[in-house]
Amino acid sequence: MSPHTTLTVTEQQTNELRYLHKVMQAIQILGEQPDLNVVAYGKIWRYGDLLHTAVRYVELPELHGFNASPFKEWFKRDRALFEHYGIEVLKIS
Repeated sequence: MSPHTTLTVTEQQTNELRYLHKVMQAIQILGEQPDLNVVAYGKIWRYGDLLHTAVRYVELPELHGFNASPFKEWFKRDRALFEHYGIEVLKIS
């Protein structure tokens, strides 16, 4: 994203980012213990859910102008793992 690009970020997107931040804090143990399940926010979260949530958690800050390239590089390196959990690497550009 160009430093001169101006994006319109909706209040809904900002609220979603806040919610995802809380979710990521609640389920971060899955990053170290992928075989666990975590109950949080009325849902049972699994490792694949952590990965799906992480993708969205990166997309939203990008709308706010934050650089997500370190996450994207990590994501691309672990392509096989993510694809095993049904996450398309192509979604991360």
